[in-house]
Amino acid sequence: MKTFNLHKKPHTYLILILILIAAPFLIREFYSVDEKTEIISIERPVRIGYFHGGRVNMMYRTLIYDYFDEEGVNVELYTRFLKEDELFKVPETDMETTAMWVGKAEFGNPFGKMRGTEIVDEIMAGELDGGTIGESSFIDSVNKGHPIAVVAMLGYDASPGKAIIMRADVKINSPDDFRGKTLISRRAGPGDMIFLREFLEDINLVPNKDLTVIDQVDEDDTEKWLKAKKIDGGLYHLTTVRHLVDDGTAYVYRPMNWMDSALSHAVLVFHKDYIKNNREEIQKVVDAYVKRIAYEKSLPDEERDRSWNKGLMMEGEFQGMKIPSYDLPPRIRVDLLEEVQRLLLKYGEIDKTVDINDFIDSSFVEKAWEKLE
Repeated sequence: MKTFNLHKKPHTYLILILILIAAPFLIREFYSVDEKTEIISIERPVRIGYFHGGRVNMMYRTLIYDYFDEEGVNVELYTRFLKEDELFKVPETDMETTAMWVGKAEFGNPFGKMRGTEIVDEIMAGELDGGTIGESSFIDSVNKGHPIAVVAMLGYDASPGKAIIMRADVKINSPDDFRGKTLISRRAGPGDMIFLREFLEDINLVPNKDLTVIDQVDEDDTEKWLKAKKIDGGLYHLTTVRHLVDDGTAYVYRPMNWMDSALSHAVLVFHKDYIKNNREEIQKVVDAYVKRIAYEKSLPDEERDRSWNKGLMMEGEFQGMKIPSYDLPPRIRVDLLEEVQRLLLKYGEIDKTVDINDFIDSSFVEKAWEKLE
């Protein structure tokens, strides 16, 4: 082993002295010290993966209206543009900037388009601590053995929030009229595909035998293909349904009433290790989220946002369908998750079942609710 003779290198003493002098300042630059406990901890935000949609927009409003800040927790939401790989931080307070991101949808590049399974992949890679993911992405992930757990329920379709729509020139008078047609489901976790399969089973048609079914279609293509007459219709989400019906491209054949619409919901998850080591931060996240739900529910009817601004609207109805609802308190619906698991098994998306209770931590919601009562 090579050694150094300090007597022959007097400048080494000077280097060591400078390092010792600078060390406290370097530590304070990168770490925070709790004076009461004298425990040094790394200051890092809670990084949450996010997709921009009605089932999770309450989290977005919790962020931009400073509810996380008021709870003393630094939260950053991360997402992607459609067909892009780079994660970026969602703007926190600059609504003009946020509007610019959302406005990119008009140019074929929608904001906030991450599958729940992609969010979980980023959690597993250590790029995110948690995420807002759909029901089927959660079931798919835990069946793959990913160590994540739900800490709160997000939005859900208390009334149908999706529908089978058909191109305006395609007339469907009976289920037999679907034969030979082409239907699609949107790019998402496996849930949309399952919901469409359940519709076809309800009308006694076999996909890719009686008709063609294309799954995982990018959101911009769901509109382009319909207008170009490449497809005849499919399962579409409410905001897109409203747009396509209003401009005369399509009509609503049937709202999603062939099954429990609440199966379409989202959950807030974190890596189990992060939960174990950061319970105080997660509690603050859930506290802020629950307070925002309580605030919105306290608003008089005339003050509830109905702008159809995808991130800000609190109420929205179109042809009997409504945007997602949020419960207070947002308790996790194990019954819904178990039914989603059954359906994913039925259609071969998973090959086994797991005990969902092993991937749930309800304590955060209960504590947040106790503080409000």
